Amino acid sequence: MTPSRWSTVLRRVTTEGPYINERMSVLVLTVVVVAGISAVAYADKSVASVSLAPLYFLPLALSALVHPLRISLALSIVCLVLHNLVGSARDVGTELLVKAAITLLGYVFVVVVVNQLGAQRRRLAEFAERQRDELANEIQLAAEVQQGILPRSVPRVPGFDFAARMYPAKTVAGDYYGFIELPKGEIAVVIADVSGKGVAAGLLMPSIEVALRLDAPRFPSTSDLLHTFNNVVCEITGGHRFISLFYGKLYPQSQSLEYTNAGHNPPLVIRAGTDPSPLDKGGPVLGVLPNAHYENEKITLRQGDVLVLYTDGAVEAENPAGEQYSTERLSKIVSLHLQQNASELIETIYTSVIDFRKTPSLADDLTLVLLKKL
Repeated sequence: MTPSRWSTVLRRVTTEGPYINERMSVLVLTVVVVAGISAVAYADKSVASVSLAPLYFLPLALSALVHPLRISLALSIVCLVLHNLVGSARDVGTELLVKAAITLLGYVFVVVVVNQLGAQRRRLAEFAERQRDELANEIQLAAEVQQGILPRSVPRVPGFDFAARMYPAKTVAGDYYGFIELPKGEIAVVIADVSGKGVAAGLLMPSIEVALRLDAPRFPSTSDLLHTFNNVVCEITGGHRFISLFYGKLYPQSQSLEYTNAGHNPPLVIRAGTDPSPLDKGGPVLGVLPNAHYENEKITLRQGDVLVLYTDGAVEAENPAGEQYSTERLSKIVSLHLQQNASELIETIYTSVIDFRKTPSLADDLTLVLLKKL
């Protein structure tokens, strides 16, 4: 075995405890036990003034952690014999037998107690492992359900190019995006971010999906829809969790977009030769203020315009120096690649964020929805 392999095994043994099911760890600890017994025997022989029999408890206790009980009991007898052969005691007859019996009883007691503690530790570890595996399976199932909620395809509307992608920071994300086809031919575009991360945030996603799909056709105005939806979120969360959400309604015939922004990162309308236009008209985040007031606004989309919807996992991504990616970088990267289609632009943005972070991992969910006017 190479020195690095030995150091790895020793580090795991000393920092994380013995691994009964790992042969190498057992081998290392066995060597330590034998070395410990030998060292105590040598010291017992060298020191004539005092009995060192109690020092055998240390290697015996370690043996009881990693070896079957019968082996540790056998080692107890070996330690007793070694002590009587090389130790300083010079007792004979009944006195020797009594001391030997007491010493052996002490060894056996320590071995049995430590062995039972080790067995209990292993049972707890196995139970924790089973619980961990069950939780991992449930989280994976939740992730699969979540992926099933997200759109399987993007709308196909003449004159417009759609694309969307979610990059979860964990198995289950707190972001959401969706497209809703409305009765009169309009297309609703939604992006949302539930406060927090992971499973707790992801559990609210089905509520967003169901409530929006049920209510969207009933409200001609985006602001009226979010006013009602805000009250629904308040009831669901009890004010303990909030949702930032952007809801836009695309009118293909008039090439316009009506929208209401409920505290979400303002989407950007990016067109060549002009500064990006943030879509920030709306109201507060959902789930905090019952009966909150929301406004709406309508904009016209021109040929070549790109509408970028995003969550804070994009613009708040940090590099090793603690600097954020920012909306300025986002709008600049889009402006430099306006010739790309929507799907290519999403990949370009994501690659830019990853390059900026200098690591492939994400600290927060990153979701992008793009709409390009052809």
